[in-house]
Amino acid sequence: MDAAPLDARWESSSLQALVVIKRETLTLKTKKTSEEISYYISNFIRKDNDLAVYYDLMKAIRGHWGVESNNWILDVTFNEDKIRIKTPNQAHIMGRLRGFALQLLRKSGVKNLQAAMEGFANSTSSMEAMIRQVKFL
Repeated sequence: MDAAPLDARWESSSLQALVVIKRETLTLKTKKTSEEISYYISNFIRKDNDLAVYYDLMKAIRGHWGVESNNWILDVTFNEDKIRIKTPNQAHIMGRLRGFALQLLRKSGVKNLQAAMEGFANSTSSMEAMIRQVKFL
């Protein structure tokens, strides 16, 4: 939470804060940790030693990580970036359906999304059981 004055070249911008976050990630499969530093800029008005401002910034950053995580899962598990659809409306609808499917799988407690999807492709009864479990049907 150390504040430093902005360099003069940034004074005409509405930049108020540069947030530096050091993140440590544990890969469960290999039990290895890695470190990453992320930088975020904000035009959020900074007040000296106002913890509420810092908490709001952290909340926004964590929310952004959730969005990025969903995007990665949709790309890797659902191959979303490789799907070619001819009409924009169709792309929007399919994107929503994939997002909905992801939320259903999460709500059901599935740990391995890819394995669950492959299992559902071979057994509609297991997919129906999962949908009933989350009280969708």
